[in-house]
Amino acid sequence: MKNFTIWDYAVMIGACILLALIGLYFLANFRSIFRNSIRNEWVRRNIVVWLITFCIVLAVTPMNGEFFYAVRKYGWIYALIGECIVVTFNTLIVFNLAWFVAEHRWFRRLPFVKRKIFVLLTLIVTFVAVNLLVKYLFTEDREEYSGFSILMSVYLASATGFIYILVSYLDQERQRKFDEKELELSRLRELKTKAELDALHSKVNPHFLYNALNSIADLSITDGKKARSMTIALAELFRYSINYSQNNFSTIKDEVEMAEVYMQIEKIRFEDQLTYQITVAEDTEHYLVPRFVLQPLMENAVKHGLKATGRMTRIGLDIQMQNGAIVMRIKDNGPLFPDELKPGYGVKSVYDKLDLLFPDSYEIHFGNHPEKEVVIYIKKLIKNEPAI
Repeated sequence: MKNFTIWDYAVMIGACILLALIGLYFLANFRSIFRNSIRNEWVRRNIVVWLITFCIVLAVTPMNGEFFYAVRKYGWIYALIGECIVVTFNTLIVFNLAWFVAEHRWFRRLPFVKRKIFVLLTLIVTFVAVNLLVKYLFTEDREEYSGFSILMSVYLASATGFIYILVSYLDQERQRKFDEKELELSRLRELKTKAELDALHSKVNPHFLYNALNSIADLSITDGKKARSMTIALAELFRYSINYSQNNFSTIKDEVEMAEVYMQIEKIRFEDQLTYQITVAEDTEHYLVPRFVLQPLMENAVKHGLKATGRMTRIGLDIQMQNGAIVMRIKDNGPLFPDELKPGYGVKSVYDKLDLLFPDSYEIHFGNHPEKEVVIYIKKLIKNEPAI
């Protein structure tokens, strides 16, 4: 039997403090440590748990009578080897059984408290059983310290279990608060998007409204039927802009109808100076696009074609399905687009709506050859299911 010296006690106390700090460090970084060097998740978890358990078990050696007994009888080397054996058994059996109970889908259905109680009981029962088994297999004095061994096993397993429950509870609360913040941010983003879209929908070009009302005033004196037709068309256009349903999307069919209503108003104003043609593939009519995505571009064609030149203007709208995308072409025979195009209010509103509703899923091209046209590609297809 070996007697302890002051030096032995000093080394032991220093080693306990160092091992406790190392164990706490491994415990704090459990999810990240060795993540890059050990790819297998099961192997990585077991290695980290082994290191944590080894450090903590040795850190509490001042309370461990069995360890002192093993050192006195067999020496430091054999005592440490014995602790390694105990830690290995505990890692492979206790930890993996407790992890199974904590993560299995059947147990995860249970409420938080019940699930954690199952984990705690699993830790205590398996820890006591494994330590008694190791004592029975690897020690000669099987009766000595057996009661103390059971108490120490229950104490360590309970302490580990309560630490696990506390950490799990804190993680759950942190995740709950994070989810609440994410939900609130998502709601605020949704409200912001809705406000921006409502602002875009509610704005109608004041110059168009002013000119339309002036035309109605003139026609009411010279041609009452045309004035009535123009008033009805203008009312229909504004009814669509009010958006009673609060829907940010519209079917291509409805969008085309509103674009045609707009062109009818302009046709009444300019008569033979303006012609238009609309072609829409039937298989595109039930797909959704942003509200008022066509009318601003048609208005832009009228403004920069007929109004700017005063000559006969032809405008065409063609909507087809090409390579899994909706392609909308607005053509006119007005002045060509400049090399450096600066979008006005109408074109910018189209960009803004597509940015909000089809982010990274659309393209807009302005071209002059072989003919002048604006082409919108919408790559994300959304069907209006109730209408099908």
